[in-house]
Amino acid sequence: MLSRLPRLTVRLAHAVPVRTPVVVSLRTLATGVKANQSGRAKPEGERRKRRTKAALTLSAEPMYKNTAPVAEEDAPFCHSHLPHPAMWKQKFSFTKDNFARHRYFVSRQETAREIVSKIGLDDPSRVGRKATIIEAYAGPGTLTRELMQHPNVERVVALENVPTFLPSLEELKVDPTLEGNNDKLHILPQSGFVWDTYETLIHDGYLSNLENQIPNLGPNAPPMDWEATSPLVFVAQIPNTVHGEQLFAQLVHAISSGFWLFQYGRVKMVFVCGETVATRALATPANTRDRAKLGTTVQCLSTPELLMSADELQPYGDYFYPPTPSIGPRVPITNTFIPNANISSGLSKLNLAVLSIDPLKNLLVKSRDLDAFEFLTRNLFVLKTKPISEALKHVAPGAANILKMLAPDRPGMQERPHEVILPDTPVVQLTNEQWAALAVVFEKWPFRPQNLFEEGRVTRGNGADKQFF
Repeated sequence: MLSRLPRLTVRLAHAVPVRTPVVVSLRTLATGVKANQSGRAKPEGERRKRRTKAALTLSAEPMYKNTAPVAEEDAPFCHSHLPHPAMWKQKFSFTKDNFARHRYFVSRQETAREIVSKIGLDDPSRVGRKATIIEAYAGPGTLTRELMQHPNVERVVALENVPTFLPSLEELKVDPTLEGNNDKLHILPQSGFVWDTYETLIHDGYLSNLENQIPNLGPNAPPMDWEATSPLVFVAQIPNTVHGEQLFAQLVHAISSGFWLFQYGRVKMVFVCGETVATRALATPANTRDRAKLGTTVQCLSTPELLMSADELQPYGDYFYPPTPSIGPRVPITNTFIPNANISSGLSKLNLAVLSIDPLKNLLVKSRDLDAFEFLTRNLFVLKTKPISEALKHVAPGAANILKMLAPDRPGMQERPHEVILPDTPVVQLTNEQWAALAVVFEKWPFRPQNLFEEGRVTRGNGADKQFF
């Protein structure tokens, strides 16, 4: 990576000068080959001497304790609380036994800083209130570090259950280069996948700084004001696997039902996620190829925004670690509730993007119509190219009759022309407002199916199921 840059020696501000500096390149240690000026590989004996000398110089200690000089091409990846990048392979294990299979983290300092700058922590709507960040999949804390240093962040709660990452997160509490921001960090060593983690978050006081300041938290909590900007912000580097997609879909789905963190207000979410997730979340009716259930749900409940495209984060190895991503499982789990039934079974792209999800102040789909909306989008997008009148016949006997309630000559529809649905409109071209209106009339239809969930799916709202999947 960055192979065209000259090999100049740069020292960290805290580095102690040594008599004979040894410049160790991440590229050199990773490949074992360093080209000479003529472009030919160094002899094996010389490469062995270089690696031996490097091994004597480097250690698994954090960079703020390490006195070794740093090659210029490695400097962008040198985080003060982490060891030299050449030691990451030794330090971090991405195995199944460590619960880290298919995990990754943002490796470049500048990229982590740019992501944090685009979250909106300086937004005027915050009216001077500092944010409390809940960061799932914190990894070794590259994003965490930048969040802690932001002046408008009061607290960062890092959710991480991977043993290989936890010592690095703990280093953030004592890293002297953080200039007094160390006490902002609170580490909860549990997975961001399960409901119990978020119950622990509340019951064990990880959000004690917000008691009596946000709805439903503390004995003197204020009433719900959904339109207000919440001081809570959720950030996650979700795996680029079907499990990551399931988590994304369920968290978006929770906006309408008002559970999870949304019981405390209109919480903004920021995801480092697969490019396919971002593409489908942003797809409009004009984009017939990518428009699907996921994007319709996202846009009926929130305003999605692409903060950084996959093209901006290429080549992959210059921005993420490990530099070569692994292909995760692509088969959805079916024995629990999965709101997004149309999860792709074989994603071809491993690129990552950064996407923000800002819940709408006025949701298009209300909680009372959520089941109907889920049922319709799940079944109708299977027939996305068919006219809506034809597709409804496959949903339930006589279901096409509900279109009469949304006809242009129906009383009251003249005042709501954006909700009118013509029978020959293809399913994929229905707008977000039309989907919401369709859910309303379907929910009121006396002949609709009583059980709107497929066998094996868990009903929501009773709190019985405490896992995302």
